[in-house]
Amino acid sequence: MNRSLRLALAFAVVAGLAGGCARSSSRRPSIVASTTLISTIVEAVAPGRFAVTTIAPAGLCPGHFDLKPSDIAAANNAKLILNHGWEAWYPALEKALLTPGPRKVTLTTPGNWMIPELQKQAAAEIAALLSGLDTARSDSYRLAAARYQSEVDSAAAAARAMLAFKDLPATIASEQQAPFLRWLGFRVVATYGRTEDFTAQGLTRLARVALDSNVTLVVDNLQSGPDVGTHLADALRARHVTLTNFPLHGSYRQALLENAAALAQALGTGAVRD
Repeated sequence: MNRSLRLALAFAVVAGLAGGCARSSSRRPSIVASTTLISTIVEAVAPGRFAVTTIAPAGLCPGHFDLKPSDIAAANNAKLILNHGWEAWYPALEKALLTPGPRKVTLTTPGNWMIPELQKQAAAEIAALLSGLDTARSDSYRLAAARYQSEVDSAAAAARAMLAFKDLPATIASEQQAPFLRWLGFRVVATYGRTEDFTAQGLTRLARVALDSNVTLVVDNLQSGPDVGTHLADALRARHVTLTNFPLHGSYRQALLENAAALAQALGTGAVRD
């Protein structure tokens, strides 16, 4: 165990003991979620039941960032920790947990949860998990999940309606946004990764594909870097949009509709970059 992790663990022990001294029997049980995709669903299917803490800030890449001592302290005070399974920092968090520690669950819903069908699948999975852990409230979790799934359907219909009469162009996009764009009906002809993945050879390939396919839209992923594709968009004189892959303000619906609105606005201008 390296020095920084030992220090973080020591901090977590002290914070955990302090939290335990202050804890009362009426305090809400705590759930720690690795991302806002998880935390927003927990709060939707179990409103007011749990104190929910999110580890990864919504605007940063949730797979790669540095854990803080406060994250470890929160995890040690939790009843349940939920993660996706792809967070690079999660093994370090597990190593810093005290024994016996909270229950840890890696969720199995695959793919991009910004796609409504996957968002609904994840809501059903989380509701079933909470129902198994808290059987007395099982019916309320399932009913709340059903209501939430209806809200997701409504948001999905509204998002698609924003683009219903738009001419959706050939698009180059961040690999993190490509599945969502395809769900909306865009033809994604090529993808790219994070800033550090760009090479001269890769840019040449993208430019060639863009010219061959008449690409007029480049879409970045906020959490991968909001301006990764700007140079490519400038070179192509294409429109440029940055979308989020995670709820930024505690609402999946808001994130979905803001993404769709950003795309609709870009396509509605009819203008290209200077």
